[in-house]
Amino acid sequence: MMRYHLGVAGPRGEPTAARAGKMLRPALCLLSCEAAGGQRRRALPAAAAIELIHNFTLIHDDIEDASHSRHGRDTVWRVWGEAQAINAGDGMFALAHLAHHRLLEAGVAAPRVLDAARLLDEAALALCEGQNLDLEFEKRLDVTCDDYLTMVSGKTAALMGAATAVGALLGGASEDVVGAFKEFGRRLGVAFQIQDDVLGIWGDAAETGKPAGDDIAARKKSFPVVYALERASEDDRRSLGRIYGAGTVSPEGVAEVLAVLERSGARAASEEAAARHAEEALSALGGLQGLDLVPARRQELEALALYLVHRRR
Repeated sequence: MMRYHLGVAGPRGEPTAARAGKMLRPALCLLSCEAAGGQRRRALPAAAAIELIHNFTLIHDDIEDASHSRHGRDTVWRVWGEAQAINAGDGMFALAHLAHHRLLEAGVAAPRVLDAARLLDEAALALCEGQNLDLEFEKRLDVTCDDYLTMVSGKTAALMGAATAVGALLGGASEDVVGAFKEFGRRLGVAFQIQDDVLGIWGDAAETGKPAGDDIAARKKSFPVVYALERASEDDRRSLGRIYGAGTVSPEGVAEVLAVLERSGARAASEEAAARHAEEALSALGGLQGLDLVPARRQELEALALYLVHRRR
């Protein structure tokens, strides 16, 4: 089940080369390690752990959101049922910790291994808190943009912040530098999630692997919807309240929400917000100008930040 979710096996365990994730978080970890002057091979166990933690949350997230597909394939719970999918997600979380322990075999000193483990466990807890808010918001119509940012700071940004912080830590960075890298990853995570919200509504299903408008059908309080709830006309806000207050959102309801979002300028506002948070992420790295970061890796981190707010999948 874990191999299936990761895209390396079919439902019967047969080898396959299915579409998988972007490996963004481990890439951030390894680039941050090198930017701080370290060797990426020493950080590989942590990068693997970070990717496994991320995927543990995706398996559970698909159950909680009743998502039928991911990367163009049936989700784990659709193939094996909810109980087995929960078990597979729990197993992947345990596997993440076992991967992290291999830092010792890579020659990383035990105190740094413990410090990195603390960063990851704190991020995992914040992630669960953010997911709690995300699910709670589905039942509320009074969610504000500030509420959204609180939620996403846990659900998405915490693990990305941990990825960059752990990478810098394993690269030998000081506590202050690790903190700056964590802030870079956290702010980048907010930008990433807002752009993900844009793609969850207006993205091309052939590129994203999820049906267009899927987040609306799931009654997600994504950034465009929350923006419209705050900024749309009174009539449009009432329409959103009626549609999101129902038990399910029909295809006609999805079309009506799309029309409200269009009238409120929610897409443009969301794209501008993603770009703004990406710039704030770059500013966090900019504060390290006087330090001896590896220029090529620093440039790659900056290029990655800009790519994330313009991606289409």
